[in-house]
Order: sequence, then structure tokens, then C-alpha cells
Amino acid sequence: MTKRVAMFPGQGSQVVGMAKRAVRDSAAAAAFWQAASERIDTDLSKLCWESSDEELRPTQRQQPALVAASLATWIAHHELSDDAASEQPQWHTAGHSIGAIPAAAAAGYLDPVDAVHLAAERGKLMASAPAGGTMLAVVTAKQPDEDAQFRLAAELADAHDCDVAAVNGPTQVVLAGAIDNIARAEVEIEAKTKQLSVSNAFHSRFMHPVAEEWAALVAATDFQPGTGSYIGCRSGELCETEAEVRADIIEGLTMPVRWMRVLTQLIPGADAVHAFGPGRATARLARPYLGKQRVHQHEPQGAK
Repeated sequence: MTKRVAMFPGQGSQVVGMAKRAVRDSAAAAAFWQAASERIDTDLSKLCWESSDEELRPTQRQQPALVAASLATWIAHHELSDDAASEQPQWHTAGHSIGAIPAAAAAGYLDPVDAVHLAAERGKLMASAPAGGTMLAVVTAKQPDEDAQFRLAAELADAHDCDVAAVNGPTQVVLAGAIDNIARAEVEIEAKTKQLSVSNAFHSRFMHPVAEEWAALVAATDFQPGTGSYIGCRSGELCETEAEVRADIIEGLTMPVRWMRVLTQLIPGADAVHAFGPGRATARLARPYLGKQRVHQHEPQGAK
């Protein structure tokens, strides 16, 4: 059976106009778009296509918008592709941070409309967490071993009283912590760094005050047996049960994204690699593992 990889983007990937082409060209995507808008009591077309970059940036607006756009491109692809007339491929899905939610829906564990609702609630919770944190991307020397890269990130985090937010690849890790600690780390770390444009320190202790409520929301959401293979963004391992998928999504709020491990699981042996939603950053992080492959980007199209 043909193995295809589906990757879904994390926060910060949003662009004005995302999913406009998918919703225009696919009746199935348009129906999903309308149902999701009604479920979260938000006009997704206005939010995703008519907002400014600044209006789309807040966590509570960005997360449902990004999940809806990602799933609209996924749904449109399946309606408009030739898969129905050929052998059905085996899809292996994964998403970076908030992208785990559309990945779970694409793998059949979540209804897509429920996924947008869950993302909307996640965004509200994260926006309500105590302020005072931020995040720092650090460029490292190339390290092909993910465990070693994670240890390096943990050493940097411990040295500056921060947390590891993500291990994105062989040359990038992300720290999260108090604004002052991140500022000090930016000065003291002898490597290229960049503070991220975020409202708080995600995937860190700053999310602990809302973690219990998040776990309860995920527990109250209907999950079902999956039809595809879901790789957890927390563990980088295949999740084979509804309980394992739930746990991955719950833990992803406070714990680091092991994206480098995800990619080493996802891409080897794949016949095709796809990025759904606004996928430029997703495709860029996948490059070290692609070999002669390329990423098929199902990107948004529409005027800013």
C-alpha cells in the first residue's frame, strides 16, 4: 500500500487568505467551513480572509482559524484528487503543536468540526493563562541524533531557568520561559537566536494553570477509532489507540514538541510527503529528511 505523509502546521504559520481556494473549489470543504463557523459561532471566512495580519495573530483567534484552514485543504484534496479512482493510500499524519488536532482529525480520531471547536477552546485557555512569558528559537550546530539534541536543549533551558518548548530539527530548538529569563538567554547563548512573536511561553510551566481544564475539555470531546496512522507530536511515536491520541493532545499543551523525532518516524519510506494548510514552515523543517523527495504544499491562495 502506498504510504503518504500528511503534516499540519503549528501556530505562527497563519496567513490572511488561507483556505480560500479550497473552500471555493471543493463543495465538501465549503460544507465543512460553514459547519465549523456555526459550531464556534465565528465567521471563518471573515476571520481568515478579511482580517489583517495583526487581527489574526492573537492565540484565541489564530488557533481555530489555522485548524479550520488546514482541514479545509485536507478535505478539498480528498474530494478533488484521483485517490478515489485508485488504490487508497495509507496516510501517516502528524501536526506541530496545535497542528496535532487537525492531524488527529485527518487520521480519523476526531470529527473535523469537533477539531475546530477543540482548537477554539484551546486558544481561549492559552490566552487566559498568566502572562509574562515568551519563547526563543536557538540555532545549534548540526546534531543528527534527536536524543542528543533534546539534551542540549534541556541544558540551555536549565541554565536560564526556562523550559524546552520544541526540538524542531538538527539545527533548531526552542526555549520558553519568563520574559526576563529569555532576554538573558538571548544575550548569553553563544549561537544565533530569535525571540518569537508570541503572547506567552507555550509548551512550558506557564501553561500549567490551564492544564487541568484543557485535559477535561479533551476528555469531554468524542474520539473514535482512527483510520490512519497518527504520530504524536509529544512522543514522536505512533499512537495506536484513542487514549494514546487523547494523551498526546493533552500533554502537548505543557510539554515540548519532539518534531525532530516525528520527522524521523514519518518521512522514511514515504511515497509522497504533503503539507496541508499554510505549510511553508512545515516544509522547511522537513527538508533535512527528504532526500530526493519534495513536499507537496497544499497552500492557501487569496489576497492579503
